[in-house]
Amino acid sequence: MSPRLRRYAYFGLLGLVLAVMVHLASMLALPSFASQNADARLAAFADRHVVTLLPAAVPGPSPLPFRDPATVMAVCRYDLAAGPIRVQATAGEVFLSMAFHRSMGGVFYALTDRSAVRGLMDVVIVTQPQLEALQANDPEDEPVRELRLVSPDRTGFVTFRALAPEPGVAADAEALLKAAVCRPEPLPAKGK
Repeated sequence: MSPRLRRYAYFGLLGLVLAVMVHLASMLALPSFASQNADARLAAFADRHVVTLLPAAVPGPSPLPFRDPATVMAVCRYDLAAGPIRVQATAGEVFLSMAFHRSMGGVFYALTDRSAVRGLMDVVIVTQPQLEALQANDPEDEPVRELRLVSPDRTGFVTFRALAPEPGVAADAEALLKAAVCRPEPLPAKGK
């Protein structure tokens, strides 16, 4: 191969690598520039700290696309500014899952009803300082009964999904999700 051809191949390959890197960087940065992130889109359907059933999935354009019509879905938007958020759901006859999302939409934790303890899925969402305050007040001889999740962001949302593969099961799935809890909890007083 001639030196001139080798130089063209080198610069061509270098240009291709640079183009791939710019493309990947722009694709990864794009969600952070979006004005309609997942939390903002859900604000039209749900208030903060309330478990809200979402409308049933329908064919065609939808404000909440890519939904499974065989599931009943609810959401709870949260803000950890005032303190931890307790999320609870009771395992029932239908499959139930919870997914914890950042405000931009990425999932940072998920669990199913198979992880329920005595039929209850009990999670406390916290910031790192809130977790430290809770741990400082934990009794030394007693295990913690809830799962504690450190949220990567102050705001986010939890999605609840209950499987309803047949129309007759949808009512049971809705009842299961309506009984779910998502509420702020105060931090315990220091030394107690």
